[in-house]
Amino acid sequence: MLAKYVNQKDLQLPITRLAAGFYMFGTKKIFAKILNTKLVVRVGGGFMGIDEFINMYGEIELSKTKRCTP
Repeated sequence: MLAKYVNQKDLQLPITRLAAGFYMFGTKKIFAKILNTKLVVRVGGGFMGIDEFINMYGEIELSKTKRCTP
């Protein structure tokens, strides 16, 4: 479901699957799952919707990846 979401949104940030539920979101390792038919990402002690997560952390991770890339 994360792949479908990423393909629909055409994100500039690389998201790579590491294992079942675990992904690299730029430089950040995340855990994503379906909870009550919604795609959510583990944040602290709870979960955040994928749209809210990308809005909150997307720009930060994009700038980190640009700094790390020669």
